[in-house]
Amino acid sequence: MAQPQTPDQAEGLLEQIAETALDDDYYVVRAGPHPQSREFNTVLTGVVLALFALLVAIAALQTRSDRPTTERERETLITDVDARKDRLSRQEDTAQRLRAEVAELRSSVVGFDRDYERLRVVAADRAVAGPGIRVTVTSEGPVGVEVTDGDLQVLVNALWYSGAEAVAVNGKRIGSLSSIRFAGGVIKVNFQPIGPPYEIEAIGDAKMLDDRFARTTAGRSWEERAKGDAVGFDVTRSDDLTVTAAPKSRLAIRHATALEEDA
Repeated sequence: MAQPQTPDQAEGLLEQIAETALDDDYYVVRAGPHPQSREFNTVLTGVVLALFALLVAIAALQTRSDRPTTERERETLITDVDARKDRLSRQEDTAQRLRAEVAELRSSVVGFDRDYERLRVVAADRAVAGPGIRVTVTSEGPVGVEVTDGDLQVLVNALWYSGAEAVAVNGKRIGSLSSIRFAGGVIKVNFQPIGPPYEIEAIGDAKMLDDRFARTTAGRSWEERAKGDAVGFDVTRSDDLTVTAAPKSRLAIRHATALEEDA
């Protein structure tokens, strides 16, 4: 059986426990790193800094060596852009000057060159006014009795044959490239839709047009059709008709070229 400890023995045991409570590693860390470890860290830091400085120096040298080339390319590009702008400006000035000259020449010709003005009228390039006849066609019958694009084409051709100098259908001038056709559920003239009543105006000698048109096949057939086909057909003379010029898109000739005639 163990003997009880005396107060002095108990006090000595407590002091021993207090002195050995911390781990030995604590004292090692508390004492600081080993001198060799500090030397190694210093060397490593120096090497890293040296490498970083070397990279910075290389980048600076590379940038300095590339700068002249980049500057030359930039200056060349700026010069090229400025040259192109100057050339475009000169071309625009030339085009403006030529347009002004063309307009001046046209204005000087109007009223003086009768042949030129006559050709413009024939080509539907000028609005014209004068006497003539107006043919009005309507559809008054049941469904199925309609005025077709073919009917209007026949009437227009008959008016040309009768001596008309200018023709318009519902205000749409008929030129050499004009079209009268059915499309999209409606009749279109120069690609513009029209509807009844259809008014065909023909400028020329009113009496001659009226007499000749009445004797054409189209004139006689329409007179007969108006009697029994429930369509309206009326021809009246007028001393003051006006028709506009045909659209420019209906005047341009893009593929045909005139040939010189043999002497």
